[in-house]
Amino acid sequence: MNQAVKTEAYTLLTFQPMVDSECTRLILAYHKAPFVERDHMIGLGSIIGLLRSGNWKLPLVYGNGVKLISPRPVAEHFDSLVPPERRLIPTGEPIAAQVEEDWATYNGGIGAYTAQFAYWHLLPERKVMTRIFKAPVPWFERKITGPLYPLQRLLLNKGLGLSAKGAQEAIDKIRGIIDRTDKRIADGRPYLCGDRITLGDPALASSMSALLKPKGYKPVLPTPEETPPVLRSAMEELQQRPTAAFVQRFYDRHAAPLIPD
Repeated sequence: MNQAVKTEAYTLLTFQPMVDSECTRLILAYHKAPFVERDHMIGLGSIIGLLRSGNWKLPLVYGNGVKLISPRPVAEHFDSLVPPERRLIPTGEPIAAQVEEDWATYNGGIGAYTAQFAYWHLLPERKVMTRIFKAPVPWFERKITGPLYPLQRLLLNKGLGLSAKGAQEAIDKIRGIIDRTDKRIADGRPYLCGDRITLGDPALASSMSALLKPKGYKPVLPTPEETPPVLRSAMEELQQRPTAAFVQRFYDRHAAPLIPD
């Protein structure tokens, strides 16, 4: 039996569109850890997280005696509650080294590149992004999201180091990584490391989900008509790649259900 399951739901405190937020949702779903999500606007969520955990970083998972910040510690905690064969982070070689490489490539690599590429093209679309930012937050934050959009845009620009050159470099790097991933999964394997799921799988799925838009991905996204042409063209291109089908199969098996608030 999976010991990670508790009678009380955990709370996921986050800013909904983050790659790390989606990665955490997928890790919690895999470990069958029930959770409710509390989404807040940029900046305010970090203040709430600081008050709850002493750390401003998000996402934060808390409840049932734990306070876990960012997806990797979440995976490590729930891995400690299950048998070795159920762990996302195996310790035996050579698979352990491969999982660490995958984590760096997808969560630390594509995850950052996706944010840089997508936000560079989306943030100028104030009306569209205001609707997306306000969709999951409490009513008062919805009221002030519009007036505070310039501040939120500034925080994202500064935090992600956005630029036209950086956005182009990001999509070029994404394409290179997906080229290698397409070749790796060409043998029909169900997961990156073969027959068993590892931490690289939710890392890949979450890092690409905003661009691939797999069924089962719940955060609000712009419609195709609202998406700037350069971004839309790249998304359509990536959605035709073998990795896109691989990610969809992962979501079919492991998409994270949300408990109604």
